[in-house]
Amino acid sequence: MKNKKKFFALYCVLFLGVVCFFSGCDQLKAFQEYFSKKSQSKTPDQPVAATPVVVAPVEAPLSPNVLARIAQWTLTIEEFQEKLKNLKQSMPDYDITTAENQKAILDELVNQQILVVDAEKKGLAYQKEVVDALQEFRKTVLVQKMITDMVQNIKATEAEAQALYNERKQFFVEPIELHVREIVMDSQEQAKTVLVDILKGSDFAEMAKQHSKGKTAAQGGDLGFIAQVAFPEMGNILMSLDVGGVSNVFKGPDGFYIVKVEEKKGGEQIAFEKIKDEIIQNMTMSKQQQAVLDYIGQLRQQMKIDINEDLLKSIPQEKK
Repeated sequence: MKNKKKFFALYCVLFLGVVCFFSGCDQLKAFQEYFSKKSQSKTPDQPVAATPVVVAPVEAPLSPNVLARIAQWTLTIEEFQEKLKNLKQSMPDYDITTAENQKAILDELVNQQILVVDAEKKGLAYQKEVVDALQEFRKTVLVQKMITDMVQNIKATEAEAQALYNERKQFFVEPIELHVREIVMDSQEQAKTVLVDILKGSDFAEMAKQHSKGKTAAQGGDLGFIAQVAFPEMGNILMSLDVGGVSNVFKGPDGFYIVKVEEKKGGEQIAFEKIKDEIIQNMTMSKQQQAVLDYIGQLRQQMKIDINEDLLKSIPQEKK
């Protein structure tokens, strides 16, 4: 199978457009004026005005571990490798080992920082919606870090999982599936008459073909193997029947029903070893959640919390 390659969008900016944007086109105008004067006819006696030389500021060379720099922002090789690692976790199919993809990722990070610098120059960082979003993000990161540190050593043991399995063994079974046939009729009296004929020995499937108004009538009322029932009453009836058992007449959404259990599969006990890891995982999550709730409860007791209940009640609520 060929590895999927996902490429980031790369942006190009014309050089003169960049010069014009950052210098207000003054530099470009100086070049134009200089060459315009050079092209004009002049006598040997005319002095030519000297063109001022613009010297670009000299920046210090990049530090040995700095991969990229824009103004005050720098990206070290260690930071870049960490970003590659995080990208691999979120996009497992993306190959981060090729020079082409690494260069594309670096270009995207640089492009992102270019936009950040420009946005900050334009004062976007001080707009209320941006400040509010950053505050919410900060709170989210703090809470996640707090919880991660709190629960990292809280784990369920295999012994605890075994004890839970033994205590609730009846719940650790394979899902039960029933092969069911149905007869659906408009009249309760007619349904009772059909039931009497079935109990006397008439074939359920043939009676379904002759009398049922259900969608499965042509198939002899065959619903196939079902793990979920159409409505609760049918489920209660079916669970009370053995294989080969036929129900009494009962009311349902489409009329009056008679059902029969043809076959049954599932319901076998699931071995502990087969489900052990899932039990440990669920128990660990439950213990961690409870630890967080308990800690929050302790903090609530220590902090003064004021809530305006009347104001809360004044909020419009949707009528049910």
